[in-house]
Order: sequence, then C-alpha cells, then structure tokens
Amino acid sequence: MYRRVINRVRQLKDWMKNGENLEEASGRYWNMSSMDARVKDQSHWCGAQRWRHDRWFDYGDFYFNLALKYLQCFASQNFIHELAHKTALEWGCGGGAIVRPLCGNFAKVYGVDISRATLDECKKQMRKMGYGNFTEAWFSSQNPEDVLQEVEEGSVDLIISVGVFQHFPSKSYTRRVLGVMEKILGENGYALLQVRYFDGSPKLRQKDRDYAQNVIYMTSFAVEEFADQLTDTGFSIVKRDRDIDDHPDYHDYYFVRKQSSARN
Repeated sequence: MYRRVINRVRQLKDWMKNGENLEEASGRYWNMSSMDARVKDQSHWCGAQRWRHDRWFDYGDFYFNLALKYLQCFASQNFIHELAHKTALEWGCGGGAIVRPLCGNFAKVYGVDISRATLDECKKQMRKMGYGNFTEAWFSSQNPEDVLQEVEEGSVDLIISVGVFQHFPSKSYTRRVLGVMEKILGENGYALLQVRYFDGSPKLRQKDRDYAQNVIYMTSFAVEEFADQLTDTGFSIVKRDRDIDDHPDYHDYYFVRKQSSARN
C-alpha cells in the first residue's frame, strides 16, 4: 500500500510538471495497436508493415541467439543443458518475434506487455505455431509492479527486453521496472537488456513531454546512468556491448545477473 501511495504521488508530480501524465500516455499510445497500423509495426506484429514473415523470424532468432551466446560464455554448463526445464520472460514482448524462439527452447515463457491487443496477437502467433507454453502477463502502464501479481518472485531464469526501454516514459520509471525484474529473476538467472545510449545530441536527450510525438527517442542513458540504476536495483553487469544489432541505432546491451548470485 505504501509503495502504491508513493507511486501515485510521483505520477501527480509528473502531471503537474508536464501537463501530461507520461505513464498514462504511454499506455494510451501502445493500446492503439488494436487499430493503428503504425503502432502494430512498432510493436512487431508479424505481417505489419516492415515485419514480413521472414524478417520477423530473423529478428527473433537474432536476439535469442545473442542471449544464448552470452549464456554460453558466462553461465554454467548445467544452466545451458537445462534450458528445456527453465522459465524465460520477455518484457515488452510485442507481437512475439522473440517469444517464438524462447518458446521453442524453454519450458515456460512469459510475455509481459501494457497492450492487451498486442498480448492477444502474441498469444495467437504462439498458438498458430503449436506452442502451448506461453503465458501472457498484462499490466497497466502506470503500475509495472503489478507484474509481481502475475509472475512469482524468483521464478524466472532468463529475462530479455529489447527495443523497449527507449520507449519508457522516464528514467524513474525505468528504475521501477528494473526493481520488478530483480524480484522475479531467480538467484541464478540472467537478463539481457537493451537501452538507447545518449550521444549528446538534441535528438537523443531525455524527453519530458508529448509522449506520442517523442515515443521513438523518449528515453536514453549515459553509460554511467544506466549502470548506476542496475547497481542500485540489485544487478551486476556481466558484459556490455554497443551497436551489435543488424541496424545499429544507439543501442547498448547489458547482460546482467543478481548481485547476490555474482557473489556466490
């Protein structure tokens, strides 16, 4: 209850400062995926605009294979050998491009998103491909902590979030999401997180208003800023890389684990 009160006070302060509650605005924007072709494209729906079938598959395979490469480098052999018995989660799963290879390699897969329509699309695609191990987890854009009601604490072995943090409404919101991720990640689990890095340009400066206008370049981090958020929320950085995707767009990649696990 106390946490909810604090969050509500923070939301009201944002409203007074900006004339727009950015967390509410983000929910309204991504919920347009039910009717807006552009938002479906941004949410990676298979067949929507850029996402012809083969490109959608290639995108999912690229990021799953990247996570697997990090696991092979830094996780134990037992972890790799037991993937088929483990649980994965994608935060901001969109239409399921990355969920698809996760479902093919893990026992249970959660897709977390603030758009019910997009979660329905993800579920439809997984059923179409014959996967019965997908579970959707919806939460209101204003309350990422509600994911803890859908996903048991300490139950997830791998978290992936790609193309999501850059759309968050604020850096304080990012910290809240990281706090939830730290709680749901198991003691020996890992997370692969992509953020947009700040290059000093007006284009990539942090935005504090007009969510729909600024959604693509809403939030970006200097290296030390995001590293500090990770440390403050209980993560240790295992590996960091920059612009390693097929279409580099100011992306930093952090492969992390819990600080408690790193000490073991």
